Amino acid sequence: MITLKQFLILTKFKLSFVVSLSLVFGFILSKNSIDISIINPFLAVLLLALGVSALNQVQEYKEDSLMPRTKNRPIASKAISPQQGFFISSALIILGFVFIYITLDLLGIFLFAFVVLMYNLLYTKAKKITIYAAVFGAILGVIPPLIGWLSAQGNLNDLGFIALGLFYFIWQIPHFWLLTLKYHKEYEKASFPTVVKRFGIEGLERITFIWLLLTLIAGMFLTIIFSTESIIITSLLIIINLYTLYLIFSLRKTHNYLHTFIGINSYMLAIMVILIVNAMIYN
Repeated sequence: MITLKQFLILTKFKLSFVVSLSLVFGFILSKNSIDISIINPFLAVLLLALGVSALNQVQEYKEDSLMPRTKNRPIASKAISPQQGFFISSALIILGFVFIYITLDLLGIFLFAFVVLMYNLLYTKAKKITIYAAVFGAILGVIPPLIGWLSAQGNLNDLGFIALGLFYFIWQIPHFWLLTLKYHKEYEKASFPTVVKRFGIEGLERITFIWLLLTLIAGMFLTIIFSTESIIITSLLIIINLYTLYLIFSLRKTHNYLHTFIGINSYMLAIMVILIVNAMIYN
């Protein structure tokens, strides 16, 4: 019998839920409001995120068992079998396809098929053969806000979506490379090629520093596009950007990758929340 805790770990529920929140972000920024029409796309993205995460653990349970950070995952620790994991992941993915078809018809099916192929075939395989697999992950990171935007009848040619997609794409790169800096020895033990081997710790730090600055610039560009007349919100955005800039520059001195990882993710979430409030109240 699979426990709730095992299910949550297998499906990376916390991460999957945050991914689904980016759909909400795209929906509200596109529509400047929220209504019940968001339910189906939200469930679709959440179910798909849970499903592909579980399928990823089915695919990588042997590698997971070699790394201290992942060895206690349900399949890697043999708490559940790969067959059980595959059944759960398949059921979740199929349900996700049902809900996205209700929302976006064949376009939704195409987008979800793209996600499964990109994540569970290209990205999962690429991690074992190339140091640049993060690019696949960055592309995938744009899909949930894209679906949110489309679900709200938004136009993909809109500068607002371009700014939104750019922000999510750029943010994914340092998000991944900070984890690589923190856990590169574990990745190498599991035979994953890492950017550290190619550029060294110092080199990857410099590259990550640049991508962190690009993330900050993309975030500021996004907030400019979705401008606000509220002094309070403008002040919050200034404070958050200045603090994140300080955090980015401090990385070169502290080498605290986990702290910076949490910081850049918090920056992304803060921008989401502030712009949602701005769209709901002031537009």
